[in-house]
Amino acid sequence: MGDKTVQSGSGTETQRSSALPMTGRFDPNQLWSYRAAAFRKEMIPYSSYVARSGFPGVIMLGLIVAAIGYSMLVRDVPAHFPFTLFGLVLTIGFVCWSPLRSWLQPADTVFLLPQEAAMTSYIRRSIRYNTLAGLIGVWASLLIYWPMYSQGEGQAGALLLFIALTVLKVANTAGAWQERRASEAGARRLLRFARWVLSGLTLAALYQLEPWKAFILGMLAAVLYALACRLPRKHPFPWDTLIREETRTRRRYYRFMALFIDVPTQAPRIARRRYLSWIGGRIPYAQRGTYHYLYAMTMFRTELGGMLVRLTLLGMLVLYWLGEAVWLDGWGACAVYALFAAIIGLQLGALRHSHKYAVWAHIYPLPNDRRTTSLIVVDRTAFLIIAILLWLPCGIVLAVQEELIPALLAPAVILLYAAVVRPGGVRRKVVKETEED
Repeated sequence: MGDKTVQSGSGTETQRSSALPMTGRFDPNQLWSYRAAAFRKEMIPYSSYVARSGFPGVIMLGLIVAAIGYSMLVRDVPAHFPFTLFGLVLTIGFVCWSPLRSWLQPADTVFLLPQEAAMTSYIRRSIRYNTLAGLIGVWASLLIYWPMYSQGEGQAGALLLFIALTVLKVANTAGAWQERRASEAGARRLLRFARWVLSGLTLAALYQLEPWKAFILGMLAAVLYALACRLPRKHPFPWDTLIREETRTRRRYYRFMALFIDVPTQAPRIARRRYLSWIGGRIPYAQRGTYHYLYAMTMFRTELGGMLVRLTLLGMLVLYWLGEAVWLDGWGACAVYALFAAIIGLQLGALRHSHKYAVWAHIYPLPNDRRTTSLIVVDRTAFLIIAILLWLPCGIVLAVQEELIPALLAPAVILLYAAVVRPGGVRRKVVKETEED
């Protein structure tokens, strides 16, 4: 299908696009299998580095801690516990989030466009593939929620909930496909918002009301959403939308792998984020602040910034709940705080790979000797600010409940790490990577 140029740790290299040679009769199922296998083969070498990095061990430790805490919560449920809200937060993401791996590439709008009529079976296979993976997540979330649901006011049985959530997931997958067919981005966003809201109301009714009432509400929501899907103009086959989604997904994979090993990179997605990017204007307009500005704006305007914002908000919410419950006299919240801080630090580590091989750094008179210093300053400042924001809701709640030692000790340790230990670690990693290059 043509060549694509990617940037990697060894410079610019050309890779052959993973397209199936079109010989004989066009077989969309064969093309789908070829591209799926090519992507898996592409990821296997990087996955070995992830497996050896210790990251799976951190995830397992986090899961063990979460399982222990959840079992204790199930055994001793606080009075007035919001069973419905808890179940809604736990399951709505698995039910509504409906990604689609299509394996499509930009060149396909030229080479496969004449075969658009035959692409129906191709995309159906993608939908089946992604729906099965999504259903596994839905069933796992229901299995986790069931011990809490059985102690609440819910009236549906386990089999009924299993069937209802399965149907709701399939309906969301179908609705997500209709959203992708909408020709305008605004219409796609509105349909997605409506789908999440209607699905949330249906889930809440399923967890709280009698089953027949939840069924009626779910049917009304489905009819309302189906009518809304008829309003915008649609493409028969949304080539551009599917290609953009596939590009974003591949970029996420590579961004994650880049935390462990140098990988080919793709052009980053740029977002305005005015609520963060104004900070760049506060950096002094001087040569010594060049890399300060570049690293700060890279963090604010790329997907790294969005990920950090989402992790921070999620951590603040989770830690507030744990602090309010005074789990393990506040020490449980400290353990989860340390886990979130470790994940934030891991994500910030991707910043040191930015501007590493930029050609313009050798053209313009930039203070290259200050690049590492600027990286450390931006990394440390961002980590400190996020660490404070993460702990603020939980710390206030613990202080009000007179658990002062965990409320003060946890942020003191994390802030000491951010100010004293982490900068040296970042510098050593930069020096090591420079020597390897």
